[in-house]
Amino acid sequence: MASISQTPRSQPITALRDLRLPNIRQRLRHGRRSPLARACAAAPGQRVHDAFAGWGTDGLVLAALGCHVHMSECSPTVYEVLHSRLARLAKFHDLAGTLTWALEDAQAKWRDNPLFDVVYLDPMFGAHPKTALPAKHMQVLAALAHEVGEDETPALVEDARRVASGRVVVKRRAHAAPHQRPDWQIRARSIRFDIYRPI
Repeated sequence: MASISQTPRSQPITALRDLRLPNIRQRLRHGRRSPLARACAAAPGQRVHDAFAGWGTDGLVLAALGCHVHMSECSPTVYEVLHSRLARLAKFHDLAGTLTWALEDAQAKWRDNPLFDVVYLDPMFGAHPKTALPAKHMQVLAALAHEVGEDETPALVEDARRVASGRVVVKRRAHAAPHQRPDWQIRARSIRFDIYRPI
């Protein structure tokens, strides 16, 4: 498992080295009023598992807000980019002690009986229903990341509800049908967060 104080063990593959990712400072401008922060009840000391870390943007935002975030990423290629990115961002954001990450399957992590207040699930959305393509960095992620099928997600949510002590948060497109009826929702312009109480 890596932490924010470590340097990358290897460089990302050449094709992704110059990938431009969202600016964390811009994402933080709304602070704890942002939909992501409200959905995850972001607060200092809140223990969050970012189960599908991808490029790590949402997890970084939550860590910058004081949460203790653990990121899991199961794709080796995506993880190499994530690892490199987090180490570079450590130069600009004081996240020491609030962020760890690992190349691992999220459900395998749950079997270790971790202590998480929030489990955050952001699986790939799949093909976009409109003709407009998503941002370049998301197109690349979609091509590389492990895809969780729509039929797999309800069971994944149920497993997460047995791990989280506070809530499970599932990121969805704004108009997508929920995987199962959430306890409540927080909506943004193009996405929403379905929130489930723990079992």
